[in-house]
Amino acid sequence: MISDIKEVFDKINKDRFVIGLDINDSFAQISVCKADSDNPSTLAVKENTEEYNVPLYMLKRRTDGAWLFGNEAKEAEDDGVLIDNLFERARLKKTVRIDREEYLAKDVFLLFIKKVLLLFPVMITPDKILSLTITLRDYDSDTILMLMELPSMLKINPDILHFVSYEESFYYYMLYQPNELQNHNILLYDTSGSKLRSYSLMRNFFKNPGVATVDVKEYVNFPSEAPAQYDKGERDALFYKISSELCNSTIYSGVYLIGECFYSDWAGESLQFLCKGRKVFKGNNLFSKGACFAAKEKLNPSGKENKIRFLGNDRLKVTIGIETDDSPKEQIPLIEAGSQWFEATGRCELILKETDKINIYLSYLYNNSITNGEITLSGLPVSNNRITRVSIEVKMVSENTVLFKVWDMGFGELFPSSGKDWEQELKLEG
Repeated sequence: MISDIKEVFDKINKDRFVIGLDINDSFAQISVCKADSDNPSTLAVKENTEEYNVPLYMLKRRTDGAWLFGNEAKEAEDDGVLIDNLFERARLKKTVRIDREEYLAKDVFLLFIKKVLLLFPVMITPDKILSLTITLRDYDSDTILMLMELPSMLKINPDILHFVSYEESFYYYMLYQPNELQNHNILLYDTSGSKLRSYSLMRNFFKNPGVATVDVKEYVNFPSEAPAQYDKGERDALFYKISSELCNSTIYSGVYLIGECFYSDWAGESLQFLCKGRKVFKGNNLFSKGACFAAKEKLNPSGKENKIRFLGNDRLKVTIGIETDDSPKEQIPLIEAGSQWFEATGRCELILKETDKINIYLSYLYNNSITNGEITLSGLPVSNNRITRVSIEVKMVSENTVLFKVWDMGFGELFPSSGKDWEQELKLEG
């Protein structure tokens, strides 16, 4: 009987999923993986194909008022108003007019994402999604706030929703690749946007833990879709020049070519150069798979990040904590370096003895320096033998601004709470 119950629970756990969702200005793409597996698959728009991208179109059909999306919307253009540039319009808080009705672009965009997620196989219901990570080429706090409305639409727990940049998605993807690609620099070319971008994943194992960074370059003179005046030789020569400049200054053990641009035969000389001493891979679903791996790590850390941490533009370069007045002094970290700033929060309680000061410390990862400071709780009663307990909450409000909130909790009947609370912002270096 006990073994039967165990089998049931094992089966339930196996039928849970993590999701990676890639969203950019042109399309959305989904990769899905069982929570107990390291092998994500990307959902195809058409069965038995590698057509993974859902074009970012929406259309409200005039005949019956139904909302169509993706290729279906494009094909029905004669039966409604086709809405394109939807992600950009949503980010800019614009409206869209459909016949006599006006809609917030944000609402239409979120409806598009909801419909894309309906592409899941029947067995992947919202209650079976344990972690959902969205990866974005470029984003800001307004974009994050907009996408944080998705959980209520999808009826999922908002705590399972996370965000990573394309750079970080690349990092997570490489965490799960074979050992021969783990300890070296990796180059990625992406043509899924309007311009060619290169992503150089650099690893430094001389720190403990190691540090991974991604350097991004955009080549404005190399459009993803070549103008008519470009011939194969001209394009190949330009890409060869870009590649030789990158590869002659840095040693790469692998190169990834992302986007449909690389599926045509224009890059003969460039590919011959890139294949010398390097493994070269083509594909168009690396970022959604990387987001899927990120979802796995955020759900149940595998320990892979213990060896090397990612430091991107949206990652904190500093550990923020409290230092006690005890002897010896104790440091209590509240927000760890490497956290995404928009998810970074911390909380603790502290006993203050005859003082209205809270000592803080900032430990910067990039130069191993420590900065000390203090928060003054103006108006907090301070007297001989006065003891009080304070609750401290720390939250990042921007990439370089941390907000401290403090509440006086008192110390039992002997020293009742003053009822006061305080807020103080602190700017971080660099």
